[in-house]
Amino acid sequence: MKATGSRIRLERLRRKISASLPAPDTILRGSVFIRRRRCGVAGCRCAKGKGHATAYLAASMPGGRTQQISLPQELVDEARRWVEVYRRWWRAVERISAINREFFRKRWIEPRAPRKKA
Repeated sequence: MKATGSRIRLERLRRKISASLPAPDTILRGSVFIRRRRCGVAGCRCAKGKGHATAYLAASMPGGRTQQISLPQELVDEARRWVEVYRRWWRAVERISAINREFFRKRWIEPRAPRKKA
């Protein structure tokens, strides 16, 4: 199948997107957020102020349940970085998928022989 300029450009873009991704061992799906609560102890500073801050990592699980994990302050920035890695991977998958749809639309894909089961 002859490679056109458009096809070559899309192949390069697909490789560039793949190469720009960080290592997958730091992927973490979820959200990091801070919840402020009052402890209820009379005279505590939280009764008059914003409350005690606790960081959480939350992720939706199959079946609609949400799992929350409290995070110590020293892990909050690291968790946020890992969540951002997940988001970068997700955006990359969507971009590569759009490129691959174009390959199918233009019939630039050759059928492969089915794999034999081991």
